Amino acid sequence: MHEDDQAAQASAEVLRRLGPTARRLLSECVEHTGVERTRASPTAEALADAGFVFIHDAGVPPFDMRVSITPSLLGEEALLALETMPRAPPSKA
Repeated sequence: MHEDDQAAQASAEVLRRLGPTARRLLSECVEHTGVERTRASPTAEALADAGFVFIHDAGVPPFDMRVSITPSLLGEEALLALETMPRAPPSKA
């Protein structure tokens, strides 16, 4: 959980830099309260490294190696802050 709005905005900036694929995965995790995948993608790993999701084994090794990706409160708040962040004006070329 973020201490203040400034911390939430900083997390939103980290999420923005992770790119649109990371935002879509985090959004899907928040919407469905988690998702299962056959393996953790590099994007999921990056979100976990940032503290936005948790990755857990969901299958029974060695036959079922699925993972469960669930959002953290930090991730939910970062996504919300990113969605409410004012958009930068287009740059003039």
